[in-house]
Amino acid sequence: MKSARKLVVTGLLVGLATVAGSFDAFAEFPEKPVTITVGFGAGGGVDAISRAASEALGESLGQAIVVKNQPGAGGGLAVTALKAMPADGYSLVATTSTTLTFDPHANDVAFSVDDFEYIAAFGVFPEALVALPGRNWKTFSDTIAEARKSADGLTYASTTSIDRVVMSAIAKKEGVTIVPVPTKGGAEAVAQALGGHVDFAYSSGAYYAQAQAGELHVLAGLGDQPIPGFEDAPTLSSMGYDISSVNMVLFLAPAGLPEEARTKLVAAFQAAAVSPKLLDLLKTRNMGSFVATGDEIEKLIHAQSDQFAAAVK
Repeated sequence: MKSARKLVVTGLLVGLATVAGSFDAFAEFPEKPVTITVGFGAGGGVDAISRAASEALGESLGQAIVVKNQPGAGGGLAVTALKAMPADGYSLVATTSTTLTFDPHANDVAFSVDDFEYIAAFGVFPEALVALPGRNWKTFSDTIAEARKSADGLTYASTTSIDRVVMSAIAKKEGVTIVPVPTKGGAEAVAQALGGHVDFAYSSGAYYAQAQAGELHVLAGLGDQPIPGFEDAPTLSSMGYDISSVNMVLFLAPAGLPEEARTKLVAAFQAAAVSPKLLDLLKTRNMGSFVATGDEIEKLIHAQSDQFAAAVK
């Protein structure tokens, strides 16, 4: 009997020690490098910002930050892979926020906004509607007024399915015709506007140098906040439209992230947000100094997702 009791007690002690050890190990997160997989190629905005933040993140977490690239499907390939990763805090993805807020509503993807936890977002791409100064349109309201006068409506250079959804919603609300002219990217869209081949253009940032030089005029920003350097231009929100496009560099983790790991990651990204290296890069790329972390970015991502869900219907 004594031997049996001794075995039971010994087993309980071993079990308790194992449980206690597991709590100790978890409390020490992170115990190894954290990997950030960038959903786009090297050298782009998402990649550059992720690498600029990695040094400060590493200092805050006390571990190396490994940044690698897995481009494809507009950031969707890396996001899809992340969904299958352990929710332990060691695997993060950097992508554009519209990959999560827009793509699941418009495309056949293997993920939804609810499959992840949102850690942080840095910067906002300076999306805008631009036209030649010779049009004499002070703001996008003047563009709409011109569209009302034209039997055939107006044309604009389009680069994404997002801008087409936004412009379709606006055209429907205003009762005007606005015809998208698809282009292969921002540079072509800007060239179409400069050449007078379209009435105006959508651009996520390629227009910036020409607008600074006075070759293009910013009619409106698509985000909620004024575009840095063009603060006099209205935003779609300030003009009373209930649709906008706020596209950020977003960092996310698989759903079910333990609270201790989430807390440390959020704190690390908050520390990285004031890094001079990161702030200088955001300024260079005309993305402002927008930062949101933790619950704030979680709410913003879900709100943007709800907006696009309604617009795509």
